[in-house]
Amino acid sequence: MSKTKDHISLYMFRNYFATLVIAFIAMMISLMQFYQCSIIEAMQRLFVFDLYTTLYFLLLWLLNYLIFEISKILYDIYQEKISIIACVVLFVMSIIVFFIPMLDIFQYDICFLFLLIMMRIVKQLWKRKRPETGLK
Repeated sequence: MSKTKDHISLYMFRNYFATLVIAFIAMMISLMQFYQCSIIEAMQRLFVFDLYTTLYFLLLWLLNYLIFEISKILYDIYQEKISIIACVVLFVMSIIVFFIPMLDIFQYDICFLFLLIMMRIVKQLWKRKRPETGLK
């Protein structure tokens, strides 16, 4: 029981961390482009200077995590019907979103999030196709 609980906690932490990194990278790129500043100054603007920017970053991270969990649930529901075509569609959508005129933070965030979801689908497809050897 404890081993399973530790495995689930590690899996959830990995998902938290991946979505946090995506939100952080998107926010840093957006702040650096908006203020025309270095990465150090952008980090200061994010964590020190303005509480609203920090809260906006946390909300963006929460939204990323929710979208990622919803995508996992949808994959689990339609597991047998999803193929590599879904990955191609996500990749094309991330390229299209990159060129649609919208706030750059959302462009970067959605592109990176689609790529993360695509990598998870590829991993699940690989696990599903790989024969079980019984080795750990």
